[in-house]
Amino acid sequence: MHLKQLEYLLKVVECGSITQAAQLLYISQPSLTKSITSLEQEYGIQIFKRKARGVELTVEGKNFVHYAKGVVTAANALNRNYINAQASSRSRLFLASQQFDFIYPLLLKTYQDNAVKLLHYNLVEAGRSDIIQFVLNGQVDLGLLVRSHSDAKSFLWHTEARRLDIRVLDSAEIYAAVGPKSPFYHRRSITAEEACSRLQLLLDMETQAKQSLYFDYFNTAINREHTIFFNTCSACEAFLMETDSVLYVSKWTLGCFENTAIHTVPVQPNKGPHALGPNELLLIRRTGEPLNTTERQFLTYLYAHFGKKMPDFV
Repeated sequence: MHLKQLEYLLKVVECGSITQAAQLLYISQPSLTKSITSLEQEYGIQIFKRKARGVELTVEGKNFVHYAKGVVTAANALNRNYINAQASSRSRLFLASQQFDFIYPLLLKTYQDNAVKLLHYNLVEAGRSDIIQFVLNGQVDLGLLVRSHSDAKSFLWHTEARRLDIRVLDSAEIYAAVGPKSPFYHRRSITAEEACSRLQLLLDMETQAKQSLYFDYFNTAINREHTIFFNTCSACEAFLMETDSVLYVSKWTLGCFENTAIHTVPVQPNKGPHALGPNELLLIRRTGEPLNTTERQFLTYLYAHFGKKMPDFV
């Protein structure tokens, strides 16, 4: 198998016709057909069904094309980053994070203090399980997420922890965000039982966490019968302003709310079926991988933000 064969294959898939693909690739139709046939023989599969008007992928062909796209994409990325004569001066920072108020200023500071001309920064805001998978799969290099005492078992810590370097950056109590129509608007704190008596909004809840709420009927502070899930702060703001709803939110997300009419109050720690414990802010990365200069720069600012010195990373 050669990379050029996979590129030819993807062009045939795009066109749906070997004849049309050959014209666009500026090669003869017999040569393109031979290239596809060679792949089929090498892997012992049939990629296309020949039809009167073009070709159609088989089931195994669809699977093969899925992996072929990944190989071609990875090869193109290697070419862009390492064949380019200036690639050695490129600055890379690939980060996945939940919505936190400290991320944007730190990212901006890293950019402003970086003298490298060629740079590639990527910030993906996602749910916790997605962040873990992005790091494990190599789509990003650093991940930032919140872990609570009650949901730690719902993630991949037990099966994947050996592949992750997990560092606790900070810990803090849980807060509740409320709007002017909430009876808790002028309170200094509320209990989890009080929060459960109202419509509850949940932010950054991925599918896995949602499912766990409906099967784990104990040790939860969620009102399963009166809950709305959102994945943006702006969506939560609209409901908080017009209803008496309550939104659980971490300390590190408080500054993401632009509407100053929304108040936040701490949720009192307690015991029993509505127990809530402190949250931990985690930094995760793949174990044993070196940090580049830009990553070290960003992490130095990150640890300084929490009043800590950056540890030695292997």
